[in-house]
Amino acid sequence: MENDTELITITIDADLAVKVEEMIRPMGITQEQLIVGFYHWCVNEPEEAIAYLKKAKEEQSKALHHD
Repeated sequence: MENDTELITITIDADLAVKVEEMIRPMGITQEQLIVGFYHWCVNEPEEAIAYLKKAKEEQSKALHHD
């Protein structure tokens, strides 16, 4: 049986990593667990993930244009 595991390397800005760590600390999860959970959500609920990400992109675009 083939190994179907994919190794992904993610580079995160140090300041962003600190902010994310502060946000997720109350959840009791690591950044790695957050990222893995995000990927699982995208795979298991693709329609929901697509809708959420499109909405987030629109909101970000609006925020950038209002600055």
